[in-house]
Amino acid sequence: MSISSLDSSSIAELSAFLGGNGIGNKLFRLLIYNVGENPLLRGVPIFFPLLLLWFGNASAERRSRILTGLLATCAAVGISVSMQYLVPVHTRPVLDPALSLQMATQQWDHDSSFPSDTAMLYFALSTTIFLLNRRAGIAVFLWSLLSAGLCRVALGWHYPSDIFGSLVIAPAVVLLFDKTAMIRGKIQALLESSQNRMAVINAVLALFIAEAYNLFPGLRSLVETLVRIIRKNFDLPG
Repeated sequence: MSISSLDSSSIAELSAFLGGNGIGNKLFRLLIYNVGENPLLRGVPIFFPLLLLWFGNASAERRSRILTGLLATCAAVGISVSMQYLVPVHTRPVLDPALSLQMATQQWDHDSSFPSDTAMLYFALSTTIFLLNRRAGIAVFLWSLLSAGLCRVALGWHYPSDIFGSLVIAPAVVLLFDKTAMIRGKIQALLESSQNRMAVINAVLALFIAEAYNLFPGLRSLVETLVRIIRKNFDLPG
């Protein structure tokens, strides 16, 4: 069976179960809509341990790894948004009339869904946490698979392959940044020279958390503008 067939059959089965009237179906709907679409329920299990790791240990080495991971997260989300615009793989399942999904719809500014930028964000942050605390990292990875993975597939925003793509790309980007001595070294040197200006660093962290909590509206807008410029100058479709 092809990946496309597996995607379609998985979506169809989840949609049918989501639209059922049994107690199990109703509990599943309650879980999917609240965990998948509520930013507080979805985000706190990820951002809370991240902040604990930041404020729980003030060493420049540990904080440099966190900042390196956050920089890699921005890069991973940028890659995801760019791929959705420039390398469309398939249309979002909820927008495919052939699937006839039993799901709520919303407005989208683009049709392509591969890879999932939400899953990319959550898997990148989970990898960052895992590099610092394995137990917490495993826990947040499992939460990310549920909240940014299963829930968004069940809602029809993504196919399973979109989530799998993010699961491969996001950790790879974070690990690449973490293992690049120049990047971590520069960030650690910056932290060590900024001990008297940590309020500025903390303010930057707060801005990142605010952007990430809302799925990077500012970063996405910048990437979308860049993509439009590229399309206009290189005569690309879309």
